Amino acid sequence: MTKRILSLLLAIGFLSTAMADTTRETIQIEVLPDHSGQQWFWTFGPGIPFASESRAYLFDADGENLGQLNAGTWLTSLVFDELRDEILTVETYFSRGTRGTRSDQVVIYDSHTLQVKQEISIPPKRMEAVKSTGVAPLSDDNRFLLVVNFTPAQSVSVVDLEKREFVTEIETPGCSVLYPAGNRDFYSICGNGGFMQIRLDDEGQVVFKKRHPPLFDPVNDFLTTAASRIGDTWYFVSFENNVHAITMTPDNIGITKQWSLVTDAERADNWRISGQHHTAVHKKTNQLFVLMHQGDPHTFEEPGEEVWVFDTLSGQRIKTIDLDDVALSIGVSQGPEATLHALAFNVPLPTLFTMWIYFVEGEAELMKHVVQVVDLYDAQTGEHLNKVGDIPVGGYQTVVAPW
Repeated sequence: MTKRILSLLLAIGFLSTAMADTTRETIQIEVLPDHSGQQWFWTFGPGIPFASESRAYLFDADGENLGQLNAGTWLTSLVFDELRDEILTVETYFSRGTRGTRSDQVVIYDSHTLQVKQEISIPPKRMEAVKSTGVAPLSDDNRFLLVVNFTPAQSVSVVDLEKREFVTEIETPGCSVLYPAGNRDFYSICGNGGFMQIRLDDEGQVVFKKRHPPLFDPVNDFLTTAASRIGDTWYFVSFENNVHAITMTPDNIGITKQWSLVTDAERADNWRISGQHHTAVHKKTNQLFVLMHQGDPHTFEEPGEEVWVFDTLSGQRIKTIDLDDVALSIGVSQGPEATLHALAFNVPLPTLFTMWIYFVEGEAELMKHVVQVVDLYDAQTGEHLNKVGDIPVGGYQTVVAPW
């Protein structure tokens, strides 16, 4: 009995001490400083296989997770509105979580607190794609956001960011993702190899719409939508490993330069484009970065082993960057000390143990240990700078976006 009383007294004393040391937790909002020159970056994607809880994560160059956005079902767009110091997403929700009435919203976040400032309702038909370049571009004057729809009928929703309202829907049959080409002009890539030009007035209404003749072979050498822009020129890569430099202006559209990514010997060795978002540019130095790997033609979307860097003025390859891990997507920061970001896959196990799992238990078992990381490289020297290895597990990320 004495032991039981002693135990009870000790327990009461422990609880009293623990409660005395407990302080009430308060809610507070952290404020991010200006991100300019910080070498910060975002990762985001549809969140496969948990697509109803897609998220975007913000990291610094040292790998610290600075914040996140919870963005509903199948996140495809993270748009940086520098004029208003805001971040825009296009989000989808259902009244019963995974079913019920659908609601699509353009959501406006404060760049410093990552808090929602406003939601703008748009027609519930925005396109949900894995390759997300051009699905929600901002006009060059930051006035309008255009959201690509697919039901499978194709159209575009126009949102006025100054008035904070949905304006109109534009039909674009046979044409989908958009590329800005001036303050109020956009070009939509079409299934026949051509482009549809759209021009808006000050109220967001269409004042000019034209289909331009085909510029590429959409069957034998189609262009991927993951293009990157320097000035008026968008750099596309094709299934057959060719670069198409397409200049888009309010006056016209045309191919201004073409070259092959590979030599005849490299083509024979099956070198080809890789991944999802497989191009990036450094504007000041006129350099095009392309994710590459060796594989059969059907593997053109598989992760890449190297990044090849080209001078866009001459079309010549100027360097090759060997990647620490195979990468799905790339991005390049635009500061004076440019950094190449590679969203990659890594097995955080000793090499011998990794090989043992692969040869004894097979690829399926090894895949259980794969995690997503972001490798940072000096964009000019190719030196590996850091590995950000704590991207949260549970949602498939497809884009890395320097901020």
